Amino acid sequence: MATPVMPPLKSLYIFSVAARHLNFSRAAEELCITPSAVSHQIRRLEDWLGCKLFEKSGKQLIMTQKAQNYALQIRQSFEHIHNATCEITSYQSGPIQLGISSAFAMKRLMPALEKWQLANPEVDLRVRMLNCEDKPEALELDAVVANQIHHVSYQSKFICHESYHPMCSPSLAGQVSGFPNLDAASDIPLIDIEGVNIWSLWQQDKNISFPDGQTHILFGHTLLLVQAALYGQGIAMLEKALVKNELESGALICLDNDGFIPPQTAYYFSWRKSRRNDPALKKLQSWLEGLLFE
Repeated sequence: MATPVMPPLKSLYIFSVAARHLNFSRAAEELCITPSAVSHQIRRLEDWLGCKLFEKSGKQLIMTQKAQNYALQIRQSFEHIHNATCEITSYQSGPIQLGISSAFAMKRLMPALEKWQLANPEVDLRVRMLNCEDKPEALELDAVVANQIHHVSYQSKFICHESYHPMCSPSLAGQVSGFPNLDAASDIPLIDIEGVNIWSLWQQDKNISFPDGQTHILFGHTLLLVQAALYGQGIAMLEKALVKNELESGALICLDNDGFIPPQTAYYFSWRKSRRNDPALKKLQSWLEGLLFE
């Protein structure tokens, strides 16, 4: 047997609100639309049903007998939908599994984590450090700070772009006072992540060319990149939010404040939709956003 054609759901919902108020203006105010839009949707539903739903008695709006019975059943149906939706999106208070890049976790999250835990002892936060190969949606994480997640189970909010800058130790900074002109210091290595080659992207963005034969040192992880820069082994292209503490202490010197934003790199806070109403998760989101904007 063929499934019966359903009336337009938008019109049904607007009818249920209008039936509760018995006033198109008040219904429009609740729905954040105009009274004429309410009237249009009611006429659309009446045309589909083939019967009148509302009549005017003087200045008063009344429902027909058929409409009164119909409105009761429609209201109950929407209540069932609401209850079913609440059930499927409900959450049980419990641990929050947070996924975050290992470099950011070590350099920024961990130093601030004790303060968070003291201020929020009721929240059981469990941190998982992510590698580039990890797929957060497959790890059943409750929240993630990384690039945007494109998955039906998650919703993402943009926080900020990742701004990269050339940085080095104070001991090297004096030798590259004319940066980005490295003609006189071509023996100073450029430190990069293996397979990323962000220096090449930076040169294209800035329309700059380094001398032929410029030395490069490649590492397999951002944390190694940071440590190499701290030990004066060369100039590294580092994300400013990642090394905020080192910049403030003077352990690293930023050689160019005009940041470079590589394509498709940004910080997003993503959360599992089933926990969208979790107050602890919202508190965590606010704290992490503040950590990135400090």
